[in-house]
Amino acid sequence: MSENPPNGPQYGGDPNPDQPDLNKPQTPGSGYPPPGGYPPPGGYPPPGNYPPPGNYPPQGGAPGGYPPPPGNYPPPGGYPPPPGNYGNYGNQGYGQAPMAPNPGRLDVGAALSYGFDKFKANVGPWLGLTAIVLAVGVVAFVVTFASTFAAAMDAGNRGETLDVGTFSILSILLTAVATFVGYFVNAAFVRGALDETVGPQKPTFGRFFQLTNVPQLAVLAVIWTVVTVVLGFIPFLGTVLQIVVGVLTAFTLTFALDRNLAALDAIKASVDLVVKNFGPVILLILALAAINIVGAIPCGLGLLVTVPVSVIALNYAYRVLTGGPLSFAR
Repeated sequence: MSENPPNGPQYGGDPNPDQPDLNKPQTPGSGYPPPGGYPPPGGYPPPGNYPPPGNYPPQGGAPGGYPPPPGNYPPPGGYPPPPGNYGNYGNQGYGQAPMAPNPGRLDVGAALSYGFDKFKANVGPWLGLTAIVLAVGVVAFVVTFASTFAAAMDAGNRGETLDVGTFSILSILLTAVATFVGYFVNAAFVRGALDETVGPQKPTFGRFFQLTNVPQLAVLAVIWTVVTVVLGFIPFLGTVLQIVVGVLTAFTLTFALDRNLAALDAIKASVDLVVKNFGPVILLILALAAINIVGAIPCGLGLLVTVPVSVIALNYAYRVLTGGPLSFAR
């Protein structure tokens, strides 16, 4: 009789007698680890503080120090403002301003009203700059007249007459210097007017002198000085030609400062803009000339107002005719 009872399905025993029963304790050397060391069914790791599938933080934040979802997108509400260069005018640090709708057509009354409103809202710097310019002009005139008168008196005391050639050369040099310096003074006015038409902040007094594109401004100043001196030798016709050139180049400084154009390109852009809008531009220039004549009547004191209003109105026209940005009148 065998030592072990029969085992098999026919005897009601294990159907696979050659395989060990894992529900029974295993004896050493059987090749199977002891029970209890297996992971839970399904192959999942044991419970713990694991991040949710997909490496995304749970709703409402990312507790536990888990990284944010891929894509590097900012949270809602943190997107940068839409692109645009209008509010950053010339990189002057003024930021974005609420823009008024561009009317698309130049109206003389609207231009004058806009210029006066802007001047009224920023009287101090405009009055200061205009007063200095007018004072320097008066001083230069007085010095020139006094020098000429003194030279004539000295020659008369010696029984001589003032040399016409010397007087002419002196006059030409003084005219050239005054014209050259005056061009940069005009550039200061235009600088402030451009800021008035686009910047949310009112230009301060120092802002008028923060000129850009200076080398090209110098070239323009030389060109205008030569034209002025040469046309000055032509009686009457030279004055008419100077007015025509002045009208055609009315926006030259504005193009040079606002768009950093080269001197000749700025001149071409101004001529093109004036020719294409000749009627409205002529009406505006005639209106500006009229108010400045009126402003000059009371000993020139009215020019303290009419000059700034004229410069701002002309740059308003530039914005309208070029379809550029235009801030609200204050």
